[in-house]
Amino acid sequence: MKRNAFDSIHPIVEIAFFAFTLAMPMLFLHPVMLGISFATSLIWFLMIKGRKSISFLLKFVLPVMVAAAVLNPAFNHRGMTILFYLRYNPITLESVFYGAASAAMFGTVLLWFACFNAIMTSDKIIYLFGRIIPSLSLIISMVFRFVPLFKEQTARIALARRCMGEDVRKGDLMKRVKNGLAILSALISWALENSIITADSMRARGFGLRGRTNFSRYRFDGRDVMIGILLALGMGFVSFGVTSNTISIRYFPRFVMNKFSPLAIACCAVYALTLMIPIIINLKEAAVWRCLKSKI
Repeated sequence: MKRNAFDSIHPIVEIAFFAFTLAMPMLFLHPVMLGISFATSLIWFLMIKGRKSISFLLKFVLPVMVAAAVLNPAFNHRGMTILFYLRYNPITLESVFYGAASAAMFGTVLLWFACFNAIMTSDKIIYLFGRIIPSLSLIISMVFRFVPLFKEQTARIALARRCMGEDVRKGDLMKRVKNGLAILSALISWALENSIITADSMRARGFGLRGRTNFSRYRFDGRDVMIGILLALGMGFVSFGVTSNTISIRYFPRFVMNKFSPLAIACCAVYALTLMIPIIINLKEAAVWRCLKSKI
């Protein structure tokens, strides 16, 4: 994973940014806003993950988007503009548009969640919610930690069994199922043992005791204040544009979208700039780093 400058921002600002970026696509299926959100999330995801992101896009994001775009018109027959009939079921223009918007929404949310997983580490989750909801924050942080651990341990077990001549990708169906179940059994045993070790370690460190203090390395500095103010202004302006029907859309029973006024264009521009805050920070840090390297 490449270094990401937004990772150094205070967790409160980061969680506010991700709450806004995840809420907008799910609550407001406007094609222009979805396009802006998808483009910015894709650019930032590529900046964070690099070349490794291509496989994630092709194997996971793209199939989900295609499935949403195809299945929605096939099962959702609402709308007044009938394009054709599929086995006596009408395929409407409105459902096609809604399916395309849903596909963009799913892809956008997946990309933002991938960025969220790269930025919001377990220690940040505990810092934000440890005092408010300690048990839930601990569970969330452990889930974020154990998912990559399970993936790595599964790869180790599969490699070890492959060296033993029991590859899950070779042989007939029954043999591959048997080898797969053996990997699953070893993974479950490792997970149970690891959970016991984790529980003993937490008990030894005084988890749950009254008066126990927590270490925190996060400090709210001037840069966090400036980014927080810019984020709040952008969120407020976009929310005003959406709630005042400056930017509005309706898919059913007929597709209707407001014409773009100067205020609507300004709202979309502010939305794009707000979502580009991490990208701008990364580009600025990269430029400063290149400038410092040139002076060496």
